[in-house]
Amino acid sequence: MEPEADDSSVQRSIPVPYELPLQAGIIPRLVITIVGEPIPGGDRFHVDFLKEEDEEDDEVVVFHFNPRFYEQQIVRNSNLDGSWGPEERDGVFPFVQGQRFELKILVEEDSFKVAVDGNHILEYEHRTGGFEDVTLLRVVGDVTLYSVAPNMI
Repeated sequence: MEPEADDSSVQRSIPVPYELPLQAGIIPRLVITIVGEPIPGGDRFHVDFLKEEDEEDDEVVVFHFNPRFYEQQIVRNSNLDGSWGPEERDGVFPFVQGQRFELKILVEEDSFKVAVDGNHILEYEHRTGGFEDVTLLRVVGDVTLYSVAPNMI
């Protein structure tokens, strides 16, 4: 006779788009851990670190992390003063549709450091300051989210 399935092993997903308020902004040694799974047949998803910059409440994207399955590349960029900067695209593509991942984004003094499933995959140098104003993390796109958690290390 088969043992009954343990309901505690079933993890509920978090609705996407998902927003995580970062009341104190971001500071060095803050790590955001995201557990998710790219949707089979999906196109892309992205993780953005955002701040509101001016009186028109334009969103400033300090760090845009955008895995694109159709290109098999992770595009990184910033949107400052209403326009996107130069894209960074080099490096490995560790994401597999339908396969769970653990993404860690570490804030350092001079860059964001990114690891997937315990493997360092890239660094993205800061293009602006004012990190106390980075008050929102947003996850959007073709991904099932299981957890998004900020921690200090």
